[in-house]
Amino acid sequence: MPSWRIALSSAPKNEAYAKKMLTKKRKKIGMPSTRIGGPYTTQEMELWQEVDDNGGRKQHMSTHTNTETGQVRVFERDHKGNIVKQTDEFKLDNFESTKQKLIEEHGE
Repeated sequence: MPSWRIALSSAPKNEAYAKKMLTKKRKKIGMPSTRIGGPYTTQEMELWQEVDDNGGRKQHMSTHTNTETGQVRVFERDHKGNIVKQTDEFKLDNFESTKQKLIEEHGE
């Protein structure tokens, strides 16, 4: 990787934030919280542990939703944004009724 890419990387910032989360927030797992995401969870701390273990590098994912069918595909992407592999595929629950409700409230 060219040195300019490393200099612009968000990995150092991510790693510092992961360390903060793991040291200051781990003890707050499950405790009532006023933050938008609600109480901290074990799964959240596991994710930050992975970021810390990977030197601050995060996995880049993208979701693609077919707005006609409700079919969702999830892809992993490399550092350049290229699709590496598909990691999941599913259909949204209650898609037709939700879509209809949105059309009624907001128009087509």
